[in-house]
Amino acid sequence: MNSIKMKISYKYQIIVIISFINIISSAIYAKENYILSTVNTIPISKIDVINRAKLISFSINQDLKFKNLKNFYNQSYKVLINERVIQSAGLRINKNINKIVSKQAYQLTLQNFDNSEDKLNKFITKLSIPKSAIIEKNETQLIWSIVLRDRFKSEIDRLEEKLNENILRNDSQNQQDLYDIAEIVINRSGNKNLLKNINLALQQGISFLDIAKQVSLSSSKKFNGKTGWRNYNNLPKYIIDKQINVKEGDIFTFPVKDKIKIIKILVKRNKGRLSKTENKILLVQVKFEINFNTKKAAYTDVKQKLSKLLGDKKNCDQLKKINDKSIKLNIINSRVADLSPNIQKVIINKKINEITDPFYIGNNGYTYVVCDKKQAKLSKKNYNQTKKDFMSKQFLIFSEKHLKQLNKQANIINIKEIR
Repeated sequence: MNSIKMKISYKYQIIVIISFINIISSAIYAKENYILSTVNTIPISKIDVINRAKLISFSINQDLKFKNLKNFYNQSYKVLINERVIQSAGLRINKNINKIVSKQAYQLTLQNFDNSEDKLNKFITKLSIPKSAIIEKNETQLIWSIVLRDRFKSEIDRLEEKLNENILRNDSQNQQDLYDIAEIVINRSGNKNLLKNINLALQQGISFLDIAKQVSLSSSKKFNGKTGWRNYNNLPKYIIDKQINVKEGDIFTFPVKDKIKIIKILVKRNKGRLSKTENKILLVQVKFEINFNTKKAAYTDVKQKLSKLLGDKKNCDQLKKINDKSIKLNIINSRVADLSPNIQKVIINKKINEITDPFYIGNNGYTYVVCDKKQAKLSKKNYNQTKKDFMSKQFLIFSEKHLKQLNKQANIINIKEIR
């Protein structure tokens, strides 16, 4: 009994200490805030850079320690410059552009947290950042869509004819090898440590798409880094020049002018045939704390609780009844190819309602319950879906072109170096 009380006491002490450290670290970061630069009169402050750096760091390292936060300042600063350039372009169209998109931006933000305000609030509390630091990313993406539609209105009007040509071309390519790729783009200069951290995170099985969403400078981050399907001749020049035999899951890193690109082959269709990684899967992610247990003991305890709830049931609904504050559930409905390598590894060949082996990140363990599987099918896309996919690709082209132009025209005044 005394042993149990001591464990509970230690647990609360640790919680208090962690909370105290977060408060102190936030105070230190906020101790000296100042304007680093202005972009078309819109300021970027030290705190802005720190808040965005925390989001980037968390996406790569998956922890709240922020030991080497300065390694992410450069990328954070470059991302914020692009966002300020976009915001100023939107303000030239409508002075109330931020108010116009704010409601939709908040809804998009909530979608990343299972439409739960409670989950969003807990996340920003853990990271010690304001809610606006997350919402403004979605505001910028919405503003950018408005800017692009305004700037390329005549080009967009002419795209339907090009779309019909594209449909015919795709029909003739059905028997070719096709590749679904995603990218992470960072600045080449001053990002040696960031590149090292990204590569380390990828080696440890962190999701490529999650990193792209937070880190990448490319407009493709709106789609979690995805740039769409290509045949071999449309893959990056680096791959074609070296005549690389590309396999599913391959990752390539190479320089392109002043940028570094990291490319991942999410899916490969051999001669147009569907890959197994295109199958859909419904999972319950079970996140549990290790604390004073061994990893094996913590996992065994969680597995017993899950098994008891599942029994011989045909679905995962019973898991909602779990009553343990140290265990958190999250529903994942995804294409297998879009899951992190860690998850793909543990779910392979698992049956419905089967509990997977665990993997560990920091003080947390992760196990999964397979709730449903759906085999991918090759179906002829309807016109609306084809148009949507085609327009997404075209917007990426427009985006890269226009953002480069706006950056050249921007009045960027550097006031102070971050320290």
